[in-house]
Amino acid sequence: MGNSNNLKTKIKVSLMVFVFLFLVWSALQPTGIMATLRDNIWTVKLLNRVLTAPGQITQISVPQTNPHSAVILARQAIKEEQLEFAERTILPLLAYQDRAVQGTYAEVLYSTGRKSEAFSIWEKFNETIILERAANQASGEGDDQHVVEAYRSLYRLDPEKYTSSLAFTLKAQGQNTEAEELLLLSRSEYPNSEYGSDWLRYLADSYVARGDWQQAENIYLQTIQENPSDLRAWRNLGLLYSNQMNMPEKAIECFQQMVSRFPGETYGYSYLAQSYEKIGDFENALATYQNLLLISPDDSTALQAVERLSSEENSNP
Repeated sequence: MGNSNNLKTKIKVSLMVFVFLFLVWSALQPTGIMATLRDNIWTVKLLNRVLTAPGQITQISVPQTNPHSAVILARQAIKEEQLEFAERTILPLLAYQDRAVQGTYAEVLYSTGRKSEAFSIWEKFNETIILERAANQASGEGDDQHVVEAYRSLYRLDPEKYTSSLAFTLKAQGQNTEAEELLLLSRSEYPNSEYGSDWLRYLADSYVARGDWQQAENIYLQTIQENPSDLRAWRNLGLLYSNQMNMPEKAIECFQQMVSRFPGETYGYSYLAQSYEKIGDFENALATYQNLLLISPDDSTALQAVERLSSEENSNP
């Protein structure tokens, strides 16, 4: 029994000595427990300064024991729009190919107007969500150059997914030839893609934009053959027949398909009714507007059209 107690005592003493020696060793290490405590105290002080004395972020220095604290400081400086200070803070860490460091630097670049450099960093780290946000923001600001640049980065990261976005953007800026080449390339490289019919429709839209109506008709028909549920293809083909090719009967066939396949979409009824009016079939035009009001009772255009056509019908018994 006594030997057992002695053994337990020796084990406890040995464990205490080990823990003591570990603490001493750790305290002497640059990244040990003491350094961790110092860094945590620095972080608490930073948070306290942010909460109690906003706007004084530039008076805070980074602890030498943990230069990566600069990321926290730089991000807070960005939030406070202290961009020059944020850049000075993060620059010493750029040698590290660290995602947090590089991402923070990209934010500084973007916020100071160096968007192309920021896009390159985000592309390097596969930051598709951030690039999408940047593209949307540039689009909202009318910044055509950076919309295209952002979508080019996204396209390089995932060509199949971002072909449509880049092609649509190029087409919107009048770069139809490049948009068409891009769409044809993706059709060739990803023949089984779920986006295949979208690429065809965009291709047809591009042909319409440059006046090649026959080619546009052929591509719309191919799109519909591949995907009969492509509502926009039916609509755009109908509008092509109605507006450019002066073929109202074929336009009616397309809009009838829209109403049949997508009975809840109101603008199919509007296009169909307008096409009936165009060929003088006021009876079917009136019936179509009335059907539209069944699903959208407050549609002002349909209400006015029903009143007008009903009056004409009554005045011409």
